[in-house]
Amino acid sequence: MIPATQSKPRLLFFRWAKPGLPGFLNRHLDEHVQTLQHFFDVRVIDRDCDYGAECDAFEPDLCVFESGVYAGERSIRNTAGRPEIPKLGFLHSDPYDLARAVFLSDMDRWGVEQFFTTSVAMAEYTPEIADRLFVWPNSVDPAVFHPYPVEKNIPVLFTGSQERHYPWRNAVGRVLSRSFATMTMPHYGWGKAGGRTVFGEDYARLLSASMFVPACGSMSRDLVRKHLEIPAAGACLVAEDSPALAAFGFTDMQNCVLGDAGEIAEKLDALLADRPRLDGIVAAGQQLVHEAHVQARRSQVLEWLQLQAVQRPGERIVQAGPAGSLFLAPAENAPAVFRTGGRDRAFLEAGWELLREQDTEGARREFLKCLNYYFIPEAVIGAAWTDLAAGNAEAARDWTTQALVDTFTDRSAPDPDPVLWATHLRALLCAGERDQAVAGALRFEQLRHPELDRVRRCLGVPVAGSAPARASVCPVPEDSAEEWNAELRRHLSACSQPLSGLQFIAADSGLPLAGTEPEGAGSGNSGLRHGGPLRRLQDTAEHTLRRTRQRMLRRLRWRLRTGAVRRLRIGLSPLKQRLVTDEFSRTLTDVLRREGLDSAVLYGEPSGSRLERALDRGLALNPSLPPLTIQRSSASHPAPHLKALRTAAFVTDASAAEESVEFLSGCALVVLADTVSPAGYRLLAGLTTGSRLVLLAHDPVRGTALLGSTGRIPRGSGGQPLSHAEGSLP
Repeated sequence: MIPATQSKPRLLFFRWAKPGLPGFLNRHLDEHVQTLQHFFDVRVIDRDCDYGAECDAFEPDLCVFESGVYAGERSIRNTAGRPEIPKLGFLHSDPYDLARAVFLSDMDRWGVEQFFTTSVAMAEYTPEIADRLFVWPNSVDPAVFHPYPVEKNIPVLFTGSQERHYPWRNAVGRVLSRSFATMTMPHYGWGKAGGRTVFGEDYARLLSASMFVPACGSMSRDLVRKHLEIPAAGACLVAEDSPALAAFGFTDMQNCVLGDAGEIAEKLDALLADRPRLDGIVAAGQQLVHEAHVQARRSQVLEWLQLQAVQRPGERIVQAGPAGSLFLAPAENAPAVFRTGGRDRAFLEAGWELLREQDTEGARREFLKCLNYYFIPEAVIGAAWTDLAAGNAEAARDWTTQALVDTFTDRSAPDPDPVLWATHLRALLCAGERDQAVAGALRFEQLRHPELDRVRRCLGVPVAGSAPARASVCPVPEDSAEEWNAELRRHLSACSQPLSGLQFIAADSGLPLAGTEPEGAGSGNSGLRHGGPLRRLQDTAEHTLRRTRQRMLRRLRWRLRTGAVRRLRIGLSPLKQRLVTDEFSRTLTDVLRREGLDSAVLYGEPSGSRLERALDRGLALNPSLPPLTIQRSSASHPAPHLKALRTAAFVTDASAAEESVEFLSGCALVVLADTVSPAGYRLLAGLTTGSRLVLLAHDPVRGTALLGSTGRIPRGSGGQPLSHAEGSLP
């Protein structure tokens, strides 16, 4: 903290927010400034300007540049001026968003090399900047978030988005809504409709009136504002157990309730039966936040400014954990990257491993599992490489084109992520469009990365020698020059393209990549990189053992699918049936038995799967309807004659349903049985954007989704086809 007798240092904060943001987002932006004002005299510049002129007028001690998900049109001139003033970047983005690449592009143009972010998971998700990224954690304003003198008349309160990338929140919502009286505050989105979102003191009062409030940090398992706001306002935080929450002092059944969806209800029952214990947990959670996680405790930016002023050669600034202070340490002692254990990271690693084994179908499913959560650029690159290995260059180019359109159009970036661009050039080359690939390689000549340099050399395009490397948000696994050449040859061969005329690289360039984790800094940044010969032998042995186990499990599962065993399982008692079903199929049955329906339609062939049995049970248990006959439909014979508003659609073959997107968007219920196939992913993305369907249940790992009607008229009704959503056309 700054002594009372000392004046605060001056901070010039450059920020360009998109116009028309809803009130709750503007409030979040204001809170960042409010937090900085505890330690700095802050001036915000939110317009196009001349950097040198602004510095001359304000004479700052530090300049901070914000970019990321809410950045609008931005222009700042003369950023190379006043080099004596330290610069920091503020990465304002979810850890999985493509906005990370836009941020890195901005920082590169503005000459900013070290960064802060509020995301605890960001270093794990963006490993190429992990060694120069610090966490400036979320915090609360204690003047707003504190217990209010209101009656606690809401047993369980649900707030926030229920999109696909919040799997824990959605699963807990389904479980608790069956056992407790709940209140749900709809999420109105991040556009104009978001103006109806409750925030500030009104939101804090709502929290104070609640006993339990679940919150999650998306599939990335990040720490978000809600994790702190809930206990600060005097409610009991219910959350997914994660390394992020542990790092911030949260402990199950001491100052919050942590666990998986299946165990939360039992814990809440126990606390409701023991009110003194519940009151103690609430008080402990409130004390933790008000003592450790209020705005006045977030001094990391000031600490960085003070440390860089006394930093000597051979030293680096490091952070004591994601919630900790900053200090100086020997440069060779780089701390390990903090890992939140994001759900999608394991799928990415598995996808690349299967791709190295040339199992394209297996790799595709793993990458699509990630994309079932969100349009994650790392998974987009994996999906593109998979399609190239499978000989489908057009599909690969579609993936990269989607991400590039997002980069240039929606994000207003001047250049792309370097690995995304390298993959796009690779897809063009494999599609037989070598001239376009060469022309693309000549663009953005100051954009450099080891992967992009290799592609340019292969195409015979000179590489700019003076430009530093740009970090990528979607790096591919590191390979030697020989391995890289072999992979490109496989892609070209699979896509029936000649190898002649290409200059395969003879050796690695040795280009240092800024932001990579130094040797000895833990287990590595991406978790996908090759080590030395000994490590490779160990990896090979471990991989062989894993594959043997997987084959044995597959054989066992196949035997359990044989006719006699299947018939036995179907005939089990209700109690035993519960043991062989899952949460998704039980949710499907429960929704179907209560829905008012006139008809049901099946796209694809019946398979006798668990989901089809759940469908049959739900329809049979619906007391308001006669037994329904499932009508079968296909791509050549869709079902427009049915009344969509009272129809349940069950899709086992997404390719048979792609021509019926408009009809499906108007159905009361839609069950998708294979969203980890390319057609299934397209259908899921198309139906969850631009229609009146919302996600009721989702299992991205198994590739199943249940969508329900909101009662609103879908866009595209009245005979006009629905437009495809971003990310719906791989």
